[in-house]
Amino acid sequence: MAFAFSSVSEASVQDEIEARNRQIQELQRQIEQYQDQIDTTRVKSKTLQNEISILNAKIGQLTLEIKSLQLSINQTNSAIGETSQKIEEAQSKMDRHREALAFYLQRTYEQNRTNVTTILLKHDTLAEFFSDLNNVQETQEKIRETILDIKDLKVDLEEKKNELEDKRTELERLRALEEFEKRSLDQNKGTKDKVLKETKGQEALYQNLLKKSKADIEALRTQIQYLQLAGVTAEDAVKYGKLAALRVDIRPAYLIAVLEVESGLGRNVGRCNREGDPPEKKWINIMHTRDHAPFIKITSGLGLNPDTTAVSCPQIVNGKRYGWGGAMGPAQFIPSTWVTYASEVGRLTGRGSANPWNIEDAFMAAAVKLSRGGVSAQTRAAEVAASKAYYSGNSKCSTAPCNSYANAIQRKAAEIENNL
Repeated sequence: MAFAFSSVSEASVQDEIEARNRQIQELQRQIEQYQDQIDTTRVKSKTLQNEISILNAKIGQLTLEIKSLQLSINQTNSAIGETSQKIEEAQSKMDRHREALAFYLQRTYEQNRTNVTTILLKHDTLAEFFSDLNNVQETQEKIRETILDIKDLKVDLEEKKNELEDKRTELERLRALEEFEKRSLDQNKGTKDKVLKETKGQEALYQNLLKKSKADIEALRTQIQYLQLAGVTAEDAVKYGKLAALRVDIRPAYLIAVLEVESGLGRNVGRCNREGDPPEKKWINIMHTRDHAPFIKITSGLGLNPDTTAVSCPQIVNGKRYGWGGAMGPAQFIPSTWVTYASEVGRLTGRGSANPWNIEDAFMAAAVKLSRGGVSAQTRAAEVAASKAYYSGNSKCSTAPCNSYANAIQRKAAEIENNL
């Protein structure tokens, strides 16, 4: 049974979404122009002027990325509002159908209490008798139709609720990506200010500073802050990033960048299902049901207690939960995805049993997933496509979140490359 929603309200929301899409497309065009400027300047000799030009282009690009993401956030909020309204209308319509069903059932009950002889004697003519009998049949038909309508409404309502949950999950991922980009913007501004302060515009001082920074792993530490929060040291990131990347023939800096961005988006990494956590933070309550059996299989296979093995929490905003938790380890694989990579990861590491909480296995799993996405070509186009597939499952995704995610990884990989 089709819904009859307010066409004026829906058209208004759609017009707003289309307008924001046009803005996002224009911003993406400008972002690509900044990228061309960065690529062109990077191939030139490493001079202070070129470095400042690159930093200025990155700052401009990041500013536009953040603006694009904010438009996407607003767009998703509009879609959430529209879907919520449809859920309310569907629920209201279901309530009305239930009231009708109760009325028809009561009427049937009253009719069934009267036998045919009583009905026949109650009427003066046969015509009146058959008319009353026809009313009984019509009531039964109304009950059947109402039950079917309620079933259809229930299916549509569940679909709308699932759609709403997906949109809320995407909203939180967008907010996390925006936060990551804002942090990157601050880092680039800080780098520019630091270079200008330490060199005071003198080329010779800049070249000396460049030589010093290349030999200092502290430079890499500033680029992988989220990975370090997840328990990965700069030394381990280099070691296992290079090892995993070489085994599947992808660029180490790119692999580390993906894991750094993923760690930044998983802001609740390993903060649920710990010993002593309340029931609302336990795996059985925070994971999607599709991940329950795989999680038990993974933990039991590794000899871990499923009730005290830390996993990521769902996103919480203003005390309200959005989406699902349960992502495991530095690479943030959900259980149902991890089981499809575990055997290959175990074969490549040579240990057999892959462990998502093990740093080496986490790097290897991410490398395998990216390799399947065609990133082994080691070109920007291949890496961008693989990033989009890693984010959305679609290597040709052209939405603002997909583009922002892929761009963030490329920028992060370029920063890390200088320090490997």
